[in-house]
Amino acid sequence: MVKELLELPRATWPRAVLFAGIAAVLIAIPSDLIDTPIFGRPVAVRWIDYVILAVTSALMGLIFAIRPQPAEEPVSEELAVTVDRQGTRTIWGGFVSFLAVGCPVCNQAVVALVGVSGALSWWAPVQPVIGLLAVGLLLYTLRKRLNTYKLAACPVPA
Repeated sequence: MVKELLELPRATWPRAVLFAGIAAVLIAIPSDLIDTPIFGRPVAVRWIDYVILAVTSALMGLIFAIRPQPAEEPVSEELAVTVDRQGTRTIWGGFVSFLAVGCPVCNQAVVALVGVSGALSWWAPVQPVIGLLAVGLLLYTLRKRLNTYKLAACPVPA
C-alpha cells in the first residue's frame, strides 16, 4: 500500500493535508480535544485520544484526496456506486473515531444506557479499542480507494 501511495500524483498530497485538517477540526472541537469555550469536557483527555485523532484524520484526508482523473468516457455506474460506498465508510470511520476520542460521560447515548459510572468504568476503557476499529475501517477503505483509483485512472481496455 505504501508503494501505491508514493505513486499518487503530487497534487494529491496538498488535498490530503487540507482534508485531514478539516477532519481533525471536525472531530476535535466537539470532543474538546481542541479546547474551545463552546464545548466542555469534565474528563481529562488521554494521550491515546490525540494519537487516534491524528491517525484517523490522516487516513480520512488521504481517502478524500484520492480522486481518479476525469475520464473522456462516462464513468460506469458500478464505479460510481463503489466510490459512494467508500465515502460512506469514510464518514462512518470518522464517526467511530469521534466516539473513540470523545468524553465518555458527555456521550448521552452511553450515559443513558449504562449511567455515568458505567460510562467511566465500562465505556472509557473500551474507547481505545473503538479507535482501533476506526483505524481498521479507514485502512480498509483506503485500500479499496487505491484499487478503485487504479481501475479508474488506468482502465483495462475491453
